[in-house]
Amino acid sequence: MPHPQLSMFEALGHYMDLLMDAICVVNAESEFIYISAGGERIFGYKPQEMVGHSIFEFVHPDDQAKTRTIVAEIMEGDAKTDFENRYLRKDGSIAYIVWSARFSADDNIRIAVARDVSAQRAIEQERERLVEQLQHRAHHDLLTGLPNRGHFYRHAELLLQDDAPVAIAYIDLNNFKEVNDQYGHAMGDDILRAAALRLQRQTRSDDTIARIGGDEFVALFANVGSEVSAEAIVEKLQESLANPIQVGELSFVITASIGCVISRAPHPQLENLLQHADTLMYRAKQNDKPSSLIRLL
Repeated sequence: MPHPQLSMFEALGHYMDLLMDAICVVNAESEFIYISAGGERIFGYKPQEMVGHSIFEFVHPDDQAKTRTIVAEIMEGDAKTDFENRYLRKDGSIAYIVWSARFSADDNIRIAVARDVSAQRAIEQERERLVEQLQHRAHHDLLTGLPNRGHFYRHAELLLQDDAPVAIAYIDLNNFKEVNDQYGHAMGDDILRAAALRLQRQTRSDDTIARIGGDEFVALFANVGSEVSAEAIVEKLQESLANPIQVGELSFVITASIGCVISRAPHPQLENLLQHADTLMYRAKQNDKPSSLIRLL
């Protein structure tokens, strides 16, 4: 049986249809009993396709729970003016909708105005993505995706404020210049990315490895206070580069020279630690085979 107030909404329909927003009327069972023509612009359904159906047939699955909570509050007399949820349009796309709604106890219906804010939300989401990309680029090396020098320095200086021991490794790929000279920088970039990924896989969540330029990397390992532990870490770094790197049909054997220092509280300045690690790396590089030197400061 049609709701007694339905004829009134239909009589006003001509004026409501001029609105970009949609006027929706829902009964106590949360079934649509009236939707103005604006509903088709928002939901993608003709009004008659939604009338008689529960609103929850159209609400996005992830917004069902919060929508039911708001509906209960409206039914208790708490009018809403800025409730937002998502509906699934007829074509499967998502509509972001801001609602103003109230319950008419005399007529036992909810009357709501739906405003489609999908375009605004899309702009906001794109802006957020751009900000995230800019922030990522500000802190990461564009070629390898590893943290850059600035990010490494900030993280390392925070760790050095604690009393826990740390190990810092300076890593240099051997004979990489010859690869660039013979095969070109594009090939060299592919090798750098592959080598960086292998080195990164040897770090834990509390550790940081960064590319600081060219074929040089630095790594900071938290809570490493003994030469035995440091040797195990450096060995894993060397092992990660043991297998040839395949780029297309070519295979490259890339080795590294590594200098590693262990620091215990009170820690020296970061630059001092890096200088010691760099010196050890260059001493290790004098050997004809992959090597590393470790020192406890």
